[in-house]
Order: sequence, then C-alpha cells, then structure tokens
Amino acid sequence: MNRNINQSVPPKWKIIIGKDGNVEYLNNNNNNNNNNNNNNNNNNNNNNNNNNNNNNNNNNNNNKNLKNKKNSHIQDNRHKLPRFKDESHNPFNRIDKAYKENEKQNIERSSKVREAMKFSWNKYKQNAWGHDELHPISNTWNDWFGLGLTIVDSLDTLYLMGLNDEYNDGREWVEKKLNQKKPTGLMVSVFETIIRFLGQYCTMYDLTGDEVYKEKGRELGDLLLHAFPEGKPFPHTSINLGQKSSRQSWSGGCVVLSEVGTIFLEFNHLSKITGDPKYKKYSDGVVDALASMKPSIKGLLPISVSMGAQRFCSSRVSVGAMGDSYYEYLLKMWIYYDGREEKYSTLFQESADAIIKHLYKVSAKGDGYITIMDYNVPTNTQEHLTCFAGGMYALAAVSNITGGDVEKDKLYMKVGKEVTKTCAKLYLTSATGLGPETAYFNQNGDIDVTGPKAASHYILRPETVESLFILYRLTGDTIYQDWAWKIFESINSVCRTKNGFAGVKDVSNIHTSFDDNQQSFFMAETLKYLYLIFQPSSVIPLDKYVFNTEAHPVEIQY
Repeated sequence: MNRNINQSVPPKWKIIIGKDGNVEYLNNNNNNNNNNNNNNNNNNNNNNNNNNNNNNNNNNNNNKNLKNKKNSHIQDNRHKLPRFKDESHNPFNRIDKAYKENEKQNIERSSKVREAMKFSWNKYKQNAWGHDELHPISNTWNDWFGLGLTIVDSLDTLYLMGLNDEYNDGREWVEKKLNQKKPTGLMVSVFETIIRFLGQYCTMYDLTGDEVYKEKGRELGDLLLHAFPEGKPFPHTSINLGQKSSRQSWSGGCVVLSEVGTIFLEFNHLSKITGDPKYKKYSDGVVDALASMKPSIKGLLPISVSMGAQRFCSSRVSVGAMGDSYYEYLLKMWIYYDGREEKYSTLFQESADAIIKHLYKVSAKGDGYITIMDYNVPTNTQEHLTCFAGGMYALAAVSNITGGDVEKDKLYMKVGKEVTKTCAKLYLTSATGLGPETAYFNQNGDIDVTGPKAASHYILRPETVESLFILYRLTGDTIYQDWAWKIFESINSVCRTKNGFAGVKDVSNIHTSFDDNQQSFFMAETLKYLYLIFQPSSVIPLDKYVFNTEAHPVEIQY
C-alpha cells in the first residue's frame, strides 16, 4: 500500500491561534488573508461574504434587541465547540501518539480493509454495474431506486481510500449516466434518498469542489421538495422522482420519526453549498414541528407522528429502528453549526438525559445497553441499529454541548463506553464473530440472540464499528482498534463469498447460510469506519467534519 494514501485528503482548513488562545478554522479555498489580530473583524474586509452574516462585531453593536439577547450566549465558549491552543489539547483527537506507536500495524490493517473494498467494488462492477445492489450468491442484482445506488453511496469511501481508478469510474458514471429524473416507475424512500444520495453529493463537493456533485445535489434537492405536501411540515415517505409525485406508504397518515428527523444535516448543507436558503427552511419547519410536540416523557418521542404534528401515532420509543437518527441529528446539527443554533442543544440534552433515565439499562451481569420501550414498559432488548448511540454519547461528552456541565459530560462518556463495549461483546462472543440484529437481556443477565425476543441475523451493519471508531478517536485507547480488527476479520472470513460480501442468517451458527445481498451501506459505512479507525487523525478529523447517518462526512461550519 502506498503510504501517501494515508493523507489522501489534503487539509482544507488553516488553523490560526488568536491572542486568547482560541483556534479559528479558515477554509483555504476562501482566500481569507486575515491575520490573528483582525480575525474577529474579517467580515468588514470580505466583500464576498453572504449579506446575512449577523455575527459581524460592528452589526452586533447596533442590534441590541431581543434577537441579540437570544443569541448572546453564542459569544460564550461554553456554548461552542471546544477551542484549544494546539493539537495536543484537541478533545476530538487523542490518537496521534498511539497511532505513531503502532503505525506499521495500522497501515497493514487499513490496507486489508482497503482490499476488501476493492474486492466488493470490483464484484459489483462485474455483475451489477449501474444497478442498485449486488446479489453475490445468485450473482444477480436488485433495483429499488433505479439510480445506481452502490456507485453513488461508495464514492467517498473510494476517494478516501485512494482507489483512484474505481473512484474515477464511479464519478464518470454519475456525470454521464445518472439521470435522477428518468421514469423508473419506482416509488423510492425519501429518507433513504436523502441520506444515501444527497448526503453523498454534499460530501463529495466538500472533499473535491467538483461542480458535478453540487449540481446533482441541487437537482435532487429540488425533486425532493415535491415530497412535502402543502400545509404540512413533514414530507411523505415515498416519492416518484421522475413524476415528481409523492405519497404515504405503509404508515398511512403518519410518518416515521427517524425518517422526517433525518433531513436536517443534508438540507442545511445543501443550502450552504448552493447559496439557496429554501432547503434549510424546509428543514427548520420539520425540527420546529417536532419540537412543538409534547410526548408523555419529555425528550422521548414515539417512533410515529401524524403528518400535521398534532399527535403521536405510536407508544413505542426506540433509539434503534424508526427513531435512531432523529436523536443522532440533534447532536450533529449542534456540532455542524458550532453551537449557533441552540435549539439543537436543548432538544438533544432533553432526549439524551431521558434516554439514560428511562432506556439505559445495566444487566445483572454488568452489560450496559439501551432498550426499547412499549407503553412505558422496557423490552430489555437492544437492536444493532442502537449501537451508534455509544459513539453519539461519547461525541456529546467532548463537544461542549452541555455548556460545561462536567458531571453530565462524564456520564455521557460512561454511557457511551458501556454501550459500545456491550455492542462489541455481542460480536466477540458469538460463534461467527458477528453481531445479531437484536439481542435480549434476560433477568439473569444472560444474552439471548436466537429466542423469540431476539433476531440472530447480520446484514453487514456498521453501527458498532462506527462507535468503535469514534471512541478510539476521542480516547486514544487501542482496545477499540483491537475490537474493530476482530470484527473485520470475522466479516472477511464469514461474509466474503466468491462474488462479493453477503449477510448471514444466524450469527450463532458457524454453518449459517447467506442472505444474498451486498448492502450499499456496507461499502458506504462499514468498510469506511473500519478503514478510518486505522488511519491517522488527519484523515477526516472530527473537529472539522461531522458524519451523516450514512457515514458521509460534511464540513462543520465554524
């Protein structure tokens, strides 16, 4: 492996340390020539800045009104992302020493993950090119978008891994072959379209500056706006992009919390890169509507809500299926805006605290996990999808979202570590070395993955390795790397077939059969996180990027 690949993404941010010791991040592409002394007044000299920048110091002196009072806390470091004097004090990066000490091993391991990505891509290209996903057992394919999903979803992973030929093939297909308006006849998921396609366009524009991605994103964003019915805050669940028509699917007059709550990051960033505020306005309408609702337990929104935000359509509360990314995006939007939108801090802390109080459990044998609640009764199960929450709590602990509440930060980190440890344990103690879709924790503390309350299949999911990556970056503890490596070895030995990677039907059975699907998120998320955990901190640093729920990183807006 060419060692230059470790730095395949050139740094786009210039770090300037002010007199107060705080760090300012300047995008090199903006040609910002301000020095440390005039850093806080750069808006006066930058004639190309948007006219809506209300944080200019001179403007602040002339606007001592209610709006300023509401936003005055933004000037206080307790309500921003942490500022630090040098990289050794960066709370988002604790790995430099550990990485250097194990550099040879890290390079070897990331090279093997890279090979698995190359193999997956090549098999897809050979047998399913232009289709959405590969069926590696039957050597066929499926289309549920009709838009070359695997190609689009994989682009940033290929780019970050330095798989240049493969990336260029994908980029060329997107430019010359991808027609997002073509009459496929398919009703596609609005949620999945946003996180997989729109999220990727935002990421690739950030990483490359390639106008192709911005224009694809603008086109898709405009099409997705047709999913919003007049007079309603939430989009329909499904849309026919070619016909610009949308409808409710199985959920009738209600929408799924995670689906409508996973619009914020992508729509806000699309407004940023296009300069068109309309996408952000739709996103703001969604979060404001959700914030206006009154669940029986403050902060815990049931998984289904009415289209008009008047009522909840379910009593089920989950940080897994149908709920997960709503809670995830509350934190990530606060990070994305560097604390400028305080509503996300309030909403996140209400939810995070309530999750710990009502859903976080410790089994009789000491395993911490986050369960589901039906009619206010815990199920004592944890879904694989919930395993992202370990990383979420750890990221919250270091991001300063609590405004300097040291005890709460410690609690968040503890919960993050315990949930991540349990999720890793589910892999490391199974017969195949793979984690189940759902685990049940009985009253004796034993973990059941095959009984009626559990689900023993594994579909190449990323959430556990996502949290391992985040915990490693934030702590520097190589135990997270070791666990991730064992998980990769299991995936590579059990799930790899001659024509690609496939999930398995029973993680407790070493002779289990395959499910015949190479999920696009395996290449977009699982392999990306497994690669990044063995890369240096300069590759997608967590103080400069925040990941969407499909593992597509976008630039934080300092």
